[in-house]
Amino acid sequence: MLTADLSFSYADGRDIFHSLSFSLKKGGKILIISEPGSGKSTLSRILTGALPGYTGGTITGHAEIDGKDILSLLSYERMEMIGRVSQNTDELLLFSSVEEEISFPLINMGLDKEEREKRISSSLEFFGLTQYRGVSTSELSGGEKRRLILSILFAIDPDIYILDEAFDELSPYWRGRLRDTIRSSERSMIVLGSHMLGEYVDTFDNILSIENGTLRPYTPHDSSFAIPVMKKGGSLLRAEDLSIERMHRSAGSTFTLSVPDFELCEGECVTLLGDNGSGKSSLARVLSGLLKEKSGSVSIDGKALTVRERRHDVAYLMQNPYEELFLPTVSDELESTGASSERIDSVLSLFSLERGEYVQELSYGKAKMVQAAIFLLLGRRFAILDEMDSALSTEDFYKVISSFLENGTGVLVITHDMNVAATLPGRKLMIEGGVLNEH
Repeated sequence: MLTADLSFSYADGRDIFHSLSFSLKKGGKILIISEPGSGKSTLSRILTGALPGYTGGTITGHAEIDGKDILSLLSYERMEMIGRVSQNTDELLLFSSVEEEISFPLINMGLDKEEREKRISSSLEFFGLTQYRGVSTSELSGGEKRRLILSILFAIDPDIYILDEAFDELSPYWRGRLRDTIRSSERSMIVLGSHMLGEYVDTFDNILSIENGTLRPYTPHDSSFAIPVMKKGGSLLRAEDLSIERMHRSAGSTFTLSVPDFELCEGECVTLLGDNGSGKSSLARVLSGLLKEKSGSVSIDGKALTVRERRHDVAYLMQNPYEELFLPTVSDELESTGASSERIDSVLSLFSLERGEYVQELSYGKAKMVQAAIFLLLGRRFAILDEMDSALSTEDFYKVISSFLENGTGVLVITHDMNVAATLPGRKLMIEGGVLNEH
């Protein structure tokens, strides 16, 4: 059904692919597992028409669906043939409400009102978003945004689905739901990931990897990484009797989270679990001074902290790294921390980053490594890593955590991956029914 043999280089001369060749039969399921920056997202953008039009570059070779050359088609002309879910959810969200996001491509497809309504209602119900139909997309959690862009693609229902890190930020329930859907679907699917997940087992016809610009059979790597178990000590971050409220202003509803008691010591690793929209990121924002609690207190060593004071002690590495990256190059971002050139060179080497790389041209995973490098250089006493495992290789994820712990930082890891949680040292916390408790 789909056959491709592609070579691609960006306008600055960087070669990404060299005769990257593969085929996908009707109803086939392919998984491509590769390191961040290997070209997975670039491939998805080329196939759906987002490249090279928006950033430039040169494509040679061919990509055909049922013998039809798709490279000569504009992106909207490919919509019913092939579509993608981007790993950066905000990249594809343009409108003010959930309903508008799903409706827009269906209008472009020329569907009548009755058919549009049928597809919108069906996709929202399938991904548990019916109650958010009129809600602003800016008020959704990261996992809810992920389910929304999945809803959009499933409403369009092209012949070929490309799911770029689509399992990331989804709770275990929704990961299982997506896995079962992939298995049972008659559509052809290409799933892109940076590391193996349990949900991938027995789901795909073929598992490949992009290595040195070509596709090869995937070979599992040793994923047994040891996280240093640091001795707890130093300062104690504590939250007591917290009540956190977030309003869905567009829907007129209110979400409430209760945190009776939370503690994190310097040098300690604690894992936080919970469903999509349960309040994990809201808690992170309160602890780091980006959101004001309704009541309760946040303190370090017994001294209550104002919202502003928390920002100097608690780093929050957000789900979307681009929300915290503002300067042109990697060098600019790291130098803005005020760290010495020697320390910057050390972190660049540790995280395999290049000074002159333009931030907006980095892969999503590489952008996360820049985000981690910035906060490591800033040296906050505590750090909250929100879905840091998404879009990173297993090795890079554990490298980030280890670096913070070896620096004596207290680390709170927010994740949906139960396998990842099981490998991390320290206590496990869970938000259930609007309350934070020990798991």
